[in-house]
Amino acid sequence: MAKSTKSAQQEYNNVLGIGYMLINAVAISIIYAFIKELTSEVGSSLVVFLYKSMILFCIIPWCFAGGLKDMKTKKIWLHASRGFLTISASLSLFYAIKHIDLIDITAVGYLEQVLWAIIGIAVFGERSSKTKIASIIASFLGAIIVVYPDILAVDENYMPKFFNATAYTNFNKFYIFVFISIILWAANCTVVKILGKTEKTKVQLFYGLLFQLLLASPFAFLNWQETHMFGILVKEPVGLIDFSNTGLQLGHISILILLAICYFAHSTAFFLSLKNAELSTVVPFDYTRLIFTGILGFAFFSEVPKAGSYIGYCLIAGAGVYLMRAEARYRRRLKESKIQQMEEEFEHA
Repeated sequence: MAKSTKSAQQEYNNVLGIGYMLINAVAISIIYAFIKELTSEVGSSLVVFLYKSMILFCIIPWCFAGGLKDMKTKKIWLHASRGFLTISASLSLFYAIKHIDLIDITAVGYLEQVLWAIIGIAVFGERSSKTKIASIIASFLGAIIVVYPDILAVDENYMPKFFNATAYTNFNKFYIFVFISIILWAANCTVVKILGKTEKTKVQLFYGLLFQLLLASPFAFLNWQETHMFGILVKEPVGLIDFSNTGLQLGHISILILLAICYFAHSTAFFLSLKNAELSTVVPFDYTRLIFTGILGFAFFSEVPKAGSYIGYCLIAGAGVYLMRAEARYRRRLKESKIQQMEEEFEHA
């Protein structure tokens, strides 16, 4: 009877966790859509600054509810490093969202999880396996196909366009900013892992956002002029910003408020999802972001992926789910082996 009750409770928790993960996926998809809408009319650096300011303003009462003593830290330089990595990643990502379809930027963004695996093996000495290596390779192949879906096409002689050098002229160079943001986010996660050993969550959030705003302010309040550098459209500062020409309107403030709400919805839902269910069960549902961003991109921005892109989406999502399931089975076998070993030691005691 007890076993049956336990199984029912575990099933209920998994269903609840899946629900929270779906809320998390929807919230992040809406955030991307709002950012794309805002950056089409307002500079991406100003959007980043206002977005981060809104979040910091909302968390200040929570951070200082216990007084100043709760916000003491001896890792101020690590917090500053995290702020630099986060704001640099955000600036790169927001700038890229303006020029890349939502579903494509979502798919390529999953490479961050691949970098986590690589960093875990290289830096933290985590276990390497054929499954991890195969998943990493499949994810990179999927990303290449998403970035250049025509790589699977053939020319009039039925030869793959992969061998045609002129075929790469259609490469969207703004993906470079996506890759930069992915690398920076992965590095940021490494710093978070170090800070997490001694620092409270609210301390990390407050100082992280504070340094982000300090570092973002020069980009937000300087006037940036577009120029080409190495074939990429970039911006360079030419003076202070003229607020009358920023394009910022009252309606944009409403979107920024909704952005902050979606941020807290995604953060809370993600935490509750991992709290209420098994990691291997709920994380695969995070890949539903591909569906939600695809729907939003089509509905509001008339974005239609190329046929070849779907193969890339499947490779990225499939590799991620397969890796998560394989790691869950490995941890379960390891746990069962330890339990069995303890039972044998107890019997021979």
